[in-house]
Amino acid sequence: MIKPLTSLRFVFALMVFSHHIGFVLDGDQDSLKWLYTNIFFEGFIGVNFFFILSGFVLAYNYQDKFVTKNISKRNFFIARLARIYPLHLLTLLIAIPLSLKKIWLGNKVYWLIRFLANLTLVQSYIPVKSVYLSFNRPAWSISDELFFYLLFPFLVVGIAKLLKENKYAWAILLIGFLIVPISMSLLPSEYFHAIFYVHPFVRLADFIVGILVFNIFKNKKDTQIHSNFNVLEFTAVLLLGIFFIGHYWVPEVYRYSVYYWIPMGYLIYVFAFQKGNLSKLLSHRLFLLLGEISFGFYMFHYLVIDYFEIINQQYLGISNSYFIIFLILSTTLILSYYSFLFFERPVNKWIRARFSSN
Repeated sequence: MIKPLTSLRFVFALMVFSHHIGFVLDGDQDSLKWLYTNIFFEGFIGVNFFFILSGFVLAYNYQDKFVTKNISKRNFFIARLARIYPLHLLTLLIAIPLSLKKIWLGNKVYWLIRFLANLTLVQSYIPVKSVYLSFNRPAWSISDELFFYLLFPFLVVGIAKLLKENKYAWAILLIGFLIVPISMSLLPSEYFHAIFYVHPFVRLADFIVGILVFNIFKNKKDTQIHSNFNVLEFTAVLLLGIFFIGHYWVPEVYRYSVYYWIPMGYLIYVFAFQKGNLSKLLSHRLFLLLGEISFGFYMFHYLVIDYFEIINQQYLGISNSYFIIFLILSTTLILSYYSFLFFERPVNKWIRARFSSN
């Protein structure tokens, strides 16, 4: 475990949460409206961090094992499925009551198609918002992650071989990455969200960025580094902050991924060394716990928002947006904590023990 990166997962899960509290725009608190419009909305970049981090962490844990053939693809796939699918299935089932009205009033066959797409984690391949954002909305990114996992054993070996054997490897990769921004300038805007934010074929680029960041890190971690990591960590946070402030002048489609590749990659690279004071702070057990429950936080938060809105409208009548955010955030944290202790961790261990080969 790279402790600072584990803790940072919660920071970016919280950013995604902030992106999803758009209900504050209907409230009376002008300060919250300003915060959401100017800061919180950009929280969708948390997904960009997760995809890059996923590529980095998987390469960190498995690249050498796959290159030397010391791990089977079966055990890798089981380990990854055990990590993401049980909680996805649980949250999918929890989301069903929210869709019952749509069954009664809408097309039952279409509801079944969307349910099966979510059940099999293929919803992000279908560029229709009512499909890829159906049931538990954040689950589209888990659909992407599963795609990344399926390709990872082949990608990581191929990239390692390319970097080792071809002196033009980085030039080749750069040309390949240019396809994404060029496509963004060519496709009609109505496809931007479905293709450049959601579709796994495009978001695979983020994942590959993470693998490449690991290979840069790998070449440096075993050498004697005399850099001041307090300065490096500060500059990593500062660089991301500068890019964040600069987002006002950048079209949204580029901010889905390309725009943040450099600051996100650099942030992950620097904190992976775990040598600065910020890393020590992020390694505190409280932040580590928040990082460990961040997957649950990410998967539960939108369901909590949806259910709370229904309960609030029918029974509570709370109008103060600050208090609503506090209640939703607290509930999500509690659910995430107990889910991690009594569902995610034990089910993960059981699946790996039951289905992994020796």
